[in-house]
Amino acid sequence: MSSPASLFARVLGGAFAQLSPALQRCHQPGERLVLRGQASVQRGSGWRARLVCWCMGFPAAGDAVPVQVGMEAQQQGERWQRTFGTQSFASHLLQDRGAPPGMLVERFGPLRVQIALAVVNGALHWAVCGGALWRLPLPAWCLPTGDSREFEAEGRFHFDVEITHPLTGRIVHYRGWLAPSEP
Repeated sequence: MSSPASLFARVLGGAFAQLSPALQRCHQPGERLVLRGQASVQRGSGWRARLVCWCMGFPAAGDAVPVQVGMEAQQQGERWQRTFGTQSFASHLLQDRGAPPGMLVERFGPLRVQIALAVVNGALHWAVCGGALWRLPLPAWCLPTGDSREFEAEGRFHFDVEITHPLTGRIVHYRGWLAPSEP
């Protein structure tokens, strides 16, 4: 009996095969996957950015910060628990019924962010394209922006996540690498 396709294989469809091998390994089916690595974190300096970071549980600024990401399969998607040093934040990723290929939803409590995923030269690019708070659609000016991607370098999974907003500027920017490990 074959295991069901992973969330990312379902969302990306045929484009999943275009991901680099390191990205495919880190988005494979399974009950639970733990990735460990290292990151550098920069945070916005304004009070609005600091408030958003505090509310979301985003990591403090630092270099060579130990990172652990636990990905757990759930009935409707995956739960990601990210730990940077001693700070953790979690989200739920899922595919909405009837969503077009490449569309993912990331849920942080009552906040739902719609993300368009695109595979470009083996890398996975994430772009915010919509959102809702308690199922109430948010106008575009309320949504975060930024350049976020996953890619392979030196045979490892790398990430570069930047979250910005017109009213705050940079909220948080974290980048680094991860490798599969035992849970």
